[in-house]
Amino acid sequence: MRLLLRNLLALLALLASFVAAATTVVHAAPVVGGIGIKIVDPQRDPTFPSWETEIGGTRAPGDTLERTVRVSNNGLTAQTVDFYTGAASMKTGAFTVEDRGGANRLTSWTSLDKQRISLAPGEDTDVKVTVRVPADAPTGDRSAVVWAQPAAGAGGGVATRVGVRVNLRVESRAGTTADFAIDRLTAERDSDGQAVVVAGIRNTGGWAVEVGGELTLSDGPGGRTLGPVYAEEAVVAAGAVGTVRFRIADSADLPAGPWQASVKLRSGPIERAHTASVTFPTPDTGGTGSLGSLGSAGLGSSNPPLMWVAGVGAAAAAVGAIGWTVWQQQDAPAVR
Repeated sequence: MRLLLRNLLALLALLASFVAAATTVVHAAPVVGGIGIKIVDPQRDPTFPSWETEIGGTRAPGDTLERTVRVSNNGLTAQTVDFYTGAASMKTGAFTVEDRGGANRLTSWTSLDKQRISLAPGEDTDVKVTVRVPADAPTGDRSAVVWAQPAAGAGGGVATRVGVRVNLRVESRAGTTADFAIDRLTAERDSDGQAVVVAGIRNTGGWAVEVGGELTLSDGPGGRTLGPVYAEEAVVAAGAVGTVRFRIADSADLPAGPWQASVKLRSGPIERAHTASVTFPTPDTGGTGSLGSLGSAGLGSSNPPLMWVAGVGAAAAAVGAIGWTVWQQQDAPAVR
């Protein structure tokens, strides 16, 4: 038993070493012996509590935001460093990043004046960050990261990237009002048989809104609950109607219901909630109404491997093997 425990701890420590060598978001302090990043001369913004360590704040369509970050080589060897902007999101208070190459609306608005540079030991360079909000940008909250990462093949091993968060809220210009209402909730299944809840949205303001949020299901068969499930964000033009969809992963065998569906949708500072009873079409598979692949607690064998890895990472943290590491994952919602 002791040998088994010792081997398990060794495995956790090994996994932790890979986790710690992966993506890390750094706000200000340089990494000793590696690449560091920080904001140069941050501009005080009373409406943006994180102005000293993050790029962002509240802007209107057509505005431009400019900041400078300083990237330093604190190692003993020269480093070729790539600079780029990557997609991120804020869900239920958790800042979640995507792998390199991930893009969203904010990354398309953001440009850097440098893409790659070689830094000698102890050398640093300044990178200008410019965010241009389009004149017709919809309201809403958006997130990204300005990354610095050793170029491929520069140093070997698992590359560690460091970055500065970008959190931008777009609000309508003075004299215009952004608002929306939730008219209805309906249940359907997509072409793959997965359960989908659709929220009908009506833009009641004078500006386009980008709407996102989360769904929870409760009072299902046997008293089961499910969620949160995150929305596929949608833009609804002024005076128009649209839909926001919540696709429930691994739900082909989800019981039809009825379920009590509750959604919270937001666009920037605007938040709306709606609750309704929904019933999904009967699964085409002819299931008996059991939870199937979702499992009684959402932890069945169908869950993505990242859930297991995240659990191992948490255990490794208990033995002091993991630092602050950011993982991006989209697991199937838990069913209880």
